[in-house]
Amino acid sequence: MLAALLPWLADVLVIVGLLVLTISLWGVLRMPDLYTSLHAWSKATVLGVAPLLLAAGVESQTILLRGLLVLACLLLTAPVSAHAIARAHWRKEQRAVTDGYAPAAREAPDNRWTRGTPSD
Repeated sequence: MLAALLPWLADVLVIVGLLVLTISLWGVLRMPDLYTSLHAWSKATVLGVAPLLLAAGVESQTILLRGLLVLACLLLTAPVSAHAIARAHWRKEQRAVTDGYAPAAREAPDNRWTRGTPSD
């Protein structure tokens, strides 16, 4: 009886994994900035791929163990890579602001110089 349910379980896991990946892709595209997109991406990596790996290993214990090993690597590397990307983006923005290349740094002139003499 359990052997008859294993293909159904694998199909359900595949559908759940694809739904999570599809919804998270939509979330990544809809997020306003890189930081929130990375949050959606890192969650999708683990929560979307995990059911797919489990579905692949439903009938074979060897494949299940390999899938769990891949899942463990994803659990370790997805947050670290998301953090590294976010930190690199933040440092790039900070460098652009301090060098004067950011749009926010060029947007508004200093108003105290436009009124005549400076009030220092």
